Amino acid sequence: MLKIFKVLCFLCFFVTQIKAQDLPQNAVVDSKEVKNDSLYLIKDFPEGVYHTYEDFLQKKAINMGNAIERKTIFGYKSIPKDVLVDHAFFSWTKNKIKVTDFFAISYNGNLYIQQKYFHEYSVKADKNQDGDNSNSYHRVINDGKFFYLEGPFANAWSKAFAYGTGGAVGGAIGANLNSLKGVVFDVKKKEFNFIRDCKDLNLLIEEYNGNIIDCTEKKIDITSVRENVDKIIK
Repeated sequence: MLKIFKVLCFLCFFVTQIKAQDLPQNAVVDSKEVKNDSLYLIKDFPEGVYHTYEDFLQKKAINMGNAIERKTIFGYKSIPKDVLVDHAFFSWTKNKIKVTDFFAISYNGNLYIQQKYFHEYSVKADKNQDGDNSNSYHRVINDGKFFYLEGPFANAWSKAFAYGTGGAVGGAIGANLNSLKGVVFDVKKKEFNFIRDCKDLNLLIEEYNGNIIDCTEKKIDITSVRENVDKIIK
């Protein structure tokens, strides 16, 4: 009886092994292949100001109501609340003084991030990218796996050289060096990446498993950047 039991156990083990070999290899889940598919959406950030990146990450906002408003970059004029702008200053409504203390501001259904943090949290290769208004705020234009923003930026060393020539001419040259660039904010990594050229765009596309584009020229126009970001961000 014991021998029969042992034989039956052996047969069961043998059949199990054969069936296991018949299973497709992709049926075995590798924990290393499991990716974080978290999406960062503008609508998930409550109205208000976020003092630090940590507050922003935890969605801890302080609702200011009508205590703040937006101002134009040039002329510092009030912007109606229903007008959509991608780049603006924020000011205190009462005294018109610029708001400078917050990492991000969720305002009327839109999300803005302060320019100075683009440089502070940029990757090493982009540390030389600089704007002219560090206390201004840029609107998040697209959301999903990352946040996409835009703004006028240029190489800080080139701008410093231009401004160093002195006078109105030097200032004009320095300001004109700025060009509209796409900026990617990886919220989880706390990292800003500037899309300076076609190579940068392809690196982003490749990172998110998109189809890389043919870089016939080093420069990339902002329309192409927007179109390709739209394909990979969701």
